[in-house]
Formats: sequence, structure tokens, C-alpha cells
Amino acid sequence: MKLQYILILLSGTLVYGEDISLLSPEKQRYYEQQQQQINAGYERLRYDWLSPVTLKASNTYEKSASLGIHDSRQNISAGIAQDLFRSGGITYTIGYAEAKKQADNIGMHKDIAAINQQFINTVLNYRKNILLLEQSEIKLKNGKIEIFLKRKQYEAGDIDITLLNNALMNQSNELKNNTSIRYTLSQLHLEAIKYSDHPIEGTELPIFSLMQKNDFLEEGWSFRYSQAQSQSSAQQYGQTKSSYLPKLTLIADTGVQRFDSSELSSANYRGNYYDMGLQLSMPLTYNSTATIQEAQSLYLKQQAEASDIKRQMGAQYEQSLVRIDSYKRVIAITRENLKFYGELIDATKAAVNAGYKAGYDLQTLQNTQSIEELELKINEINIQIELATLYSLTRHSQELTL
Repeated sequence: MKLQYILILLSGTLVYGEDISLLSPEKQRYYEQQQQQINAGYERLRYDWLSPVTLKASNTYEKSASLGIHDSRQNISAGIAQDLFRSGGITYTIGYAEAKKQADNIGMHKDIAAINQQFINTVLNYRKNILLLEQSEIKLKNGKIEIFLKRKQYEAGDIDITLLNNALMNQSNELKNNTSIRYTLSQLHLEAIKYSDHPIEGTELPIFSLMQKNDFLEEGWSFRYSQAQSQSSAQQYGQTKSSYLPKLTLIADTGVQRFDSSELSSANYRGNYYDMGLQLSMPLTYNSTATIQEAQSLYLKQQAEASDIKRQMGAQYEQSLVRIDSYKRVIAITRENLKFYGELIDATKAAVNAGYKAGYDLQTLQNTQSIEELELKINEINIQIELATLYSLTRHSQELTL
């Protein structure tokens, strides 16, 4: 199945990146409204260069106090003053509307991806702490065995109190760790509720894989957003420059007029009228250079920020690789330990069956083997957290497996 944004729930609903179905109903309604607002803003800006048609209607009654002459005048008209040429300003206006829409859309999708990722990280950390709790429970079992054996040895005079005390302190520390893990699980459960109504226990995630560095950099949400803002600033810079250059305006007016005079019937008039012309204008202001330079500085600043963000993303990618490599090394070491414990358990079983070893030794080894097996799963989740974080920072379309 082709997945566009990395995450599938048990129901098969697409819930990652630009998709909002993972979010709470309130957040879904908010982003739906925000999308409508972005589209409406685009339409407004795109046609901002078109002037409105002005409709006028008047009814005037006049009377001369000295001569007693009175007349009335009714007028209905429609007029427009439309710029035909702004030295490129019209093109920049349309370009700015498109660039701003793109920047706003990327910014919104960036926010949605960040919220989705917070929920994904919460789910992965919840699973990790479930394994840590299971590990802790097994360590407590081994601790009880160790305390029992150390106590027997102490009572027999084979060891001093220090070794027994160390075993008791280790068990106490592990009990505190166990309590801390349980608290973390409850906190993660509450944290998940902030982002989604989907249950943290029932959310199924795919297997994340490492994407190419170049794809990560070019499709990164922050980099693309900064680029879009840079394009928006470039169009605004063009608008600012063009506003101080010549522009050609069409001025037109048409209407219907009626004039009635009580004394001069020959002056009565009823009929249509219109006028139309072209106006060439150019503003002369003392602060034009400073205003243009300010707009140019903003554009150059956005360009520099885009480059900085790309470098930062490259460093973040490399840091994730280092952490992933570290987790892989721990996994390799753990697998070697498991081989050793497997051989040792086989030998201990034979010794127990022959009566040379106590059952406690076998139980301790088996528990330790289980702890190491859980360590493998914990570090695999650590790798998934790193990979999921990288995916949340970039737009992509890849096929993943559950």
C-alpha cells in the first residue's frame, strides 16, 4: 500500500504530514478553517490590483433666494480608475499572492507535521517505557535472589555486611527506578491526550527507514518554508520598487443625468453621459530610496535564513546518524551477550540437572537473558524515534511497511 505521510492507524486512516485525521476534532476544525482563510487571503491578494467600480446616485434640489428660481438634478453613475501599467507592479502583486499562499500552506503543514510527530514520539516513548518497566520487574526478581543468597552467606559468616548492604541498596534503587517508570508512563498517557483522541496503546506505526540526506535537506519543512518566505519577500521588494515608478491609469465614468428647471425649460436635460481618459503619474517622495532598501534588506535576510536553516538541518541529520550508529553498536554488543548467555544457560541447566549448581543460578541467568532481549527492543525503538523525528521535519512520499 502506498503511504504518503508515513503513519497508518489500525483503521487504515492516513494520519501524517499534511493530513489532520490524527489530530483532535478541535484542531481539525481549526486547520480546516485556517486552510479556508489561506485560500480566501490568496484570492484577495491576487486581485488586489483590480480597482472597484464606484456607483453613485444623487438627487439635488436647488432654489435661489433672490430670484425664486428652483431646479432639481438626479444623477446615477458608475466610475472606475484602473491601473493598466505599474512598471511591473501588477505582476509582482499576483506573484506575491501566490508566494504568500505557498508560504502559508507550507507553514500550516509544518505545524500539523510537528503535532503529529509529538504524538508519534509519545507513542514510541510509551512503548519504550513499557519495555523498561518489564526490564525493571525482572531486575527486581534478580535482586530478590541476590539478597536472599547474600543474606544466607552473611548469616553463615562467609561475607561481611557490606556485600549484603550493597545488594539491599541496589534493590532499593531499582524500586525507585520502577516507580519513576510508572510515573513516566502515566505522564506519557496524559501527554498523548493533548494531541489526539486516538488511544496511545492502540496506535499502530510503520517501520521508519533512513531517507537520503539530500532529500531530507531539499524537502525539509523549515527550509521550504524559509524559501517560500524568501520568494514572498522578493515579490514584495518588486512591489515596493514599482510603486515609485511611472504608472498608467484608465479613468472612466458613465451615467444617466436628469435636470429640470422651473424657469428655463430650454435648459432641461435628460440623457446619458460618459467620459474616459488615460492618466500617467509618478510619485516623487524623499524617502523612496530608504523604503526600497528596507524591502531589499528583508528579502536578503530571508535568503540568508534559508541557507542557515539548510546548514542546521544538515547538522541535525548528521547528529541523528551518530545517535543511530551508537544504538546499533549497543544492539551488536547485546546480541553477542545473548549468545554468551545462551551457552552459559545450557551449561548451567546441565549442572543443575547433575546437582552441581543451584536452581537460583539458572533462574538468575535466564532473567538476565530476558533483560538483554528487552535491551535489544529498547534500542530498536530508540532508532525508530530518531528516524521518525527526521521524517517529521520533511515532506516526502515513500512506501513503508507495518
